[in-house]
Amino acid sequence: MILQARAVDFSYDDGTRALDQASLVVNRREIMAILGANGAGKSTLLSTLNGTFKPAAGEVLLNGNPVSYSRKGLVELRSQVGLVLQDPDDQLFAATVFEDVSFGPLNLGLSVSEARTRVQEALAVMGIEALSHRPTHLLSFGQRKRVAIAGVLAMSPAVLLLDEPTAGLDPKSVDELCETLRSLATQGVAVVIATHDMDIAYNWADQVAVFARGKIIMEGRAEHVFGESNFQQDTDLRLPLIYQLSSELRNSGLISQDGDLPRSVPELVQQLRARQG
Repeated sequence: MILQARAVDFSYDDGTRALDQASLVVNRREIMAILGANGAGKSTLLSTLNGTFKPAAGEVLLNGNPVSYSRKGLVELRSQVGLVLQDPDDQLFAATVFEDVSFGPLNLGLSVSEARTRVQEALAVMGIEALSHRPTHLLSFGQRKRVAIAGVLAMSPAVLLLDEPTAGLDPKSVDELCETLRSLATQGVAVVIATHDMDIAYNWADQVAVFARGKIIMEGRAEHVFGESNFQQDTDLRLPLIYQLSSELRNSGLISQDGDLPRSVPELVQQLRARQG
């Protein structure tokens, strides 16, 4: 465990209660998907985890220690817990890609040479080295998303929080981004994505947490959460398409009755071929 929300409450100025005793545990080397309908509180939870919002009750813990909301405490938290917003235009502000990505490292007090190294590494991870000197306002939406993520990665966070990271991306860009996030998790980064995409969550996430009415109502490994008999009734969410298809094929005896259900098209095809062979 690296990051934890423990019985966190948060309300907006208009009285809307966005978080109601919300609790969540984030582990290293895992991708966690936070699912929920619009207004469930997913974005608010991410903003609370990185200190943008201070909970009215409960606490956020980093490495087992309660977060301090002093200036020093918040700098420490945000140097380790990076948040990527849904709309990259809410995050990008510098004239060029290099300048934008370098802002975070320089703000941490790193030297120019150290910051340059961090920027180059982050651009390489996101596959956008060629955009280094491009004006940010001339980039495509998908390119701006990658730059926004690179800006957070340049701070070498231990936890990467992403709000709807695949929204607005074409299928190829979605696959590339998910591969990048899996690679980051393999290297030790804890990755948390808030998403409406059930298929992305089922295919890529190690853990799934379902958010409703400001609290976590289901949590566990993806195949177990989606396998809950009352999942759709309690969450108002649809089941992933691959999960639905695999379930029907298993019930019909067309794929193996043993082990977990396939979580991707290649896995499903492999099981179908094995059954036929």
